Amino acid sequence: MNPKVAIVISNYNYGPYVIDAIDSAISQDYVGDIRVYVVDDGSSDDSWDKISAITDPITTQDVEFQYYQGPLEHRQRDNIYAYRTTNSGASTARNVAIWHAWEWADVFGILDADDLYNTNKVSVLVAKLMEYGEVGVAYGDYEIHRTFGHNDYVKYEAKPAYDRNVLLQQCMVHSGSLIKKQYLSQTILPNKEIFDSRLHGPGSKGFIGCTEDYDLWLRLSKICMITHVPEALSIVRETGQNQSMKMTPEIFQQHAPILTSR
Repeated sequence: MNPKVAIVISNYNYGPYVIDAIDSAISQDYVGDIRVYVVDDGSSDDSWDKISAITDPITTQDVEFQYYQGPLEHRQRDNIYAYRTTNSGASTARNVAIWHAWEWADVFGILDADDLYNTNKVSVLVAKLMEYGEVGVAYGDYEIHRTFGHNDYVKYEAKPAYDRNVLLQQCMVHSGSLIKKQYLSQTILPNKEIFDSRLHGPGSKGFIGCTEDYDLWLRLSKICMITHVPEALSIVRETGQNQSMKMTPEIFQQHAPILTSR
């Protein structure tokens, strides 16, 4: 039996894109079970209206939830599980989704709400994960689709093959990687976080970093193998609103004490 895959989508004010992201996650050619867990992080645009249109309200919680104690609206239809939280940042939103999927899932995939999975992404990366037991993370290349300004383009972005020494110098592992739960379970922080909320704070309070992916890869690199597939498996949109485009050396320096402690 193929592993069960939970695809985690954190959304904050990506109303024009979030339904496309969900569709790309649910439309995989993977021969196995997939669920999509989307968390709307207190968006102020029409994101939740769009998510609500493709899901139904749920009045009871299906898990005893130990991580997020704030207000939580829960909706579901078929294999799409949707939650709305107060604006707390991408790290918290991802953690909410992961904990709700925890008992069910074997593998977790991360998808930003303004990006897309290619149809074969899950099948290709799961095959790589299952090739060797020591492999805990698999990542691929992607296409960048720039959709703003006067210089629209599509280009192939090749990531280097994994090497921990290189990882210590730069974030070479794509944010949309797939991760085995057996290794993710070994990275849980004392406060029950998996993605560190200090490294990607609430968008409503301005930009507060986006090094939470890098931090997780550093922790995972100590306990499992990470492997690269030299194939474009995602579409990354450059819309002018991307959080990563707002990153500055000053913010990275603020986060450096946490990152260097891993």
